[in-house]
Amino acid sequence: MIRHELGQWPLVISISSGLQTLESMNAFTEDWNRWLDRGEPFASLRVFADADALVHPEGSAQRAKQWLQARGEDIRRHMMGMASVVPAAQYEKISKMNVEKLFGVPASTFVTTDDALNWLGESVLAPRGLRLDAAAVHAAIGAVRATPVF
Repeated sequence: MIRHELGQWPLVISISSGLQTLESMNAFTEDWNRWLDRGEPFASLRVFADADALVHPEGSAQRAKQWLQARGEDIRRHMMGMASVVPAAQYEKISKMNVEKLFGVPASTFVTTDDALNWLGESVLAPRGLRLDAAAVHAAIGAVRATPVF
């Protein structure tokens, strides 16, 4: 399941847990389409709560490639940067992926949310005159995690 929190806009917080389905991946790209269609710059904090959240469902790679080709220019125009937080056991494998090259925007992978927020604040938002409220982001993540799934 992937859930988003937009209360910290221009920071989009996405929290993924468990195995994803093609349907959830399609919903995720539709969410991204809506954010890109706003025509406003934004940054992304993706928190992968467990190893299963990093597994791509069968058939999703081709769809993701097509989506990236279709929306790549919009991503480069509107995305300020992307930080991903992954479980420590998956860090070495995931950090080898060149997300920055794939998306064409500043991107990095971290083991802790604090490290990701420090990077986003200092490297992505501050150069644009924007501040990141780490306490508010942590509270938002906690609220999303505490919300029951129906």
